[in-house]
Amino acid sequence: MHVSVLLIDDEVLVRRGFRHALEEAADVVVVGDTAHAADGVLLAQRHQPHVVLTSDVTELTRLRACTAGGVIALAVEGTDEQLHRVLTDGVRGFLLKRASHDELLAAVRAVARGHAYLCAEVTGRLLDRFEILPPPEEADRGLRVLSDRERQVLVRMARGRSNDEIARELYLTCATVKSHVSHILAKLGQPNRMHAALLAHRLGLLTRTG
Repeated sequence: MHVSVLLIDDEVLVRRGFRHALEEAADVVVVGDTAHAADGVLLAQRHQPHVVLTSDVTELTRLRACTAGGVIALAVEGTDEQLHRVLTDGVRGFLLKRASHDELLAAVRAVARGHAYLCAEVTGRLLDRFEILPPPEEADRGLRVLSDRERQVLVRMARGRSNDEIARELYLTCATVKSHVSHILAKLGQPNRMHAALLAHRLGLLTRTG
C-alpha cells in the first residue's frame, strides 16, 4: 500500500524536514505542503490524501472530510489541554515535532490503515495518569517470560505494525505471528494488543530491543 501524505505547518524548515523523512520511505508519497490549514483543505480536496499531518488545527473537520485515513496533529510540546482538544475534535494521531524518523513513519502508516497513534511521550503521560495496566515491577516480571522472538513481535505491535507487516519484517508467516501475539497476550495477562502495546511503551521496551 502506498500512503499519500499532506503536510501543513507554518515553519518551512519543519515541512522540508518532514517531507525529506517521509519521502525516504518507498511506500510514502507527499502530495503537497502548505503553511495554513485553509490552503491545506483545498489541497486535501484535490489530492484526497491518506493522511494529513498538521500543526494548524483550525480546519480539522474539513480536513477529516477529505482524508482517507485520518489527521495527525503536530505539536511542539503536546500539553494535556492540546491533546484533549484535538482528540475531541477527531484526530487519529498525535506527534511531537521532534518525533524520530521511525516514529513519524509508524504514525503515518498506522493512521493510513485506520488505526490511532499517540507518540511515546504522550502515551507515557497518559499511562501515569490512568492506572489501566499493572505496576511496572509486576509487568517487568511478566516481560521476562517472553522469548526473544516474542519481544521482537511485541515491539513491532507497539509501533503500530499489523500482523502482515510484522511477518514481512521478521521473515515469518502470518500464522506464526498470530500465534506469537496470542502467547504474548497470555503471558502478559493483557486482554488485547492495544493493552500489550501500551505496556511495552510504559516499560520502555521500545528503547531496549528492536
